[in-house]
Amino acid sequence: MVGDEVKGLQSCRPSLKTLASFNNYPKWKHKLRENCFKRVREDRTRLLWKLRLPGAKEQSANHEELILSTLQDIVSDELSKIKGSSLDESSEPISSSATDDMIWEYDGLHTAYQGDCEEILLEMQRIFYEDLRTEESRTEPERSVTTWEDEEDEYLAHVVYEHMQLNSEQAGEEVWCPICKQGKLQENGHHIYCSQCELKLKRGDEVDLNFLRLRLGEAHIEHLDRGCRLRPEFCIETKFGLTALYIKCQGCSLFEVVL
Repeated sequence: MVGDEVKGLQSCRPSLKTLASFNNYPKWKHKLRENCFKRVREDRTRLLWKLRLPGAKEQSANHEELILSTLQDIVSDELSKIKGSSLDESSEPISSSATDDMIWEYDGLHTAYQGDCEEILLEMQRIFYEDLRTEESRTEPERSVTTWEDEEDEYLAHVVYEHMQLNSEQAGEEVWCPICKQGKLQENGHHIYCSQCELKLKRGDEVDLNFLRLRLGEAHIEHLDRGCRLRPEFCIETKFGLTALYIKCQGCSLFEVVL
């Protein structure tokens, strides 16, 4: 009777061997590996913004789960793209949810395909942590431009994380100046200004220090979305009689208004 139930469950689940989108197995496997390895390097920077929050070491277990979940999502996403591409024009469409189930469900995946996906996932983890260790082992002259820039990175990690979580209420009170990286931004009834440099912006009813904090976070996210890993710079310029804060990057030719 138990055997009949098992056979019934197996007959209800799609067999990978019968799915046309997997007929050209060597080709999609190579493409999947290539795309996943590329994605893990491209998405690594964004993931690190979350992992660089204060207290990250104390929550290392949760971070490992976050990394694993993110890598699994990448594999599922890339496999779905391959499924919907023209690698095999004769293939019949398969729903994205069905594809995800076939990849990650323990009893719903053929051993051969499960092994290949797990192999790809392990390699992605190796790439992620290897790149991370390489960055952490850089020589001191290369990684310590100034102490203030390191503190700015911690602040920016907060900004990006809070913006992505839409949780501005928990934003810290201190905002480092994005220009000189030495002073703290302050505000009064008329201006937002830096305690150490010439940064000075007009303050309005809806344009306050917290709004500037969010705009800085958005600016960095937009820069990361361009795929550039160089650190952007900020400057104050006056154009057409209007003084504004700009973000610029020589690497990707970014030059846009922040506030």
